[in-house]
Amino acid sequence: MSRLTLGLSLLAAVLFALSGLVGTAALPPGDAMAALIGQGDERVQAIVWELRLPRAVAAFAVGAALGLAGAALQGLLQNPLAEPGVLGVSAFSALGAVIAIFFGFAAVNSFAVPLAAILGAGVATLLLVFAAMRGAGSVTLLLIGIGISSFAGALMSLALNMAPNPYS
Repeated sequence: MSRLTLGLSLLAAVLFALSGLVGTAALPPGDAMAALIGQGDERVQAIVWELRLPRAVAAFAVGAALGLAGAALQGLLQNPLAEPGVLGVSAFSALGAVIAIFFGFAAVNSFAVPLAAILGAGVATLLLVFAAMRGAGSVTLLLIGIGISSFAGALMSLALNMAPNPYS
């Protein structure tokens, strides 16, 4: 293991531990450490175990998954600049959220925007999967992804320009 990898791993571990100290309720480091081993005030244990530790684990897992997705795309497409945004998945996700807000679904259900974003990402992913199943190469997939991203950006601009201006 190189020194850089070791240093970054150590930094990640330290930041993971420090993230347990950050929050609305001020907790002294000693109280937070005692709560981790099941000692101390029940309120502090609840804050650490039910709020801060799950948040830190989720943040660490999401960061690792994003890094893994980027590395996998770079390897698959043989392009060091490839990332999920290049393929249009992020843009279609944003388009789904904009459509949910534009048509008023967000006012009906609080889960409408995230679900529409997931649906939009799924649509873009399906388009890419269909292109890959038809034998598209890595360069063709990149170009299709850029086209998907541009198309989603244009539709978002259209929806935002057609939306009523709340300041008029």
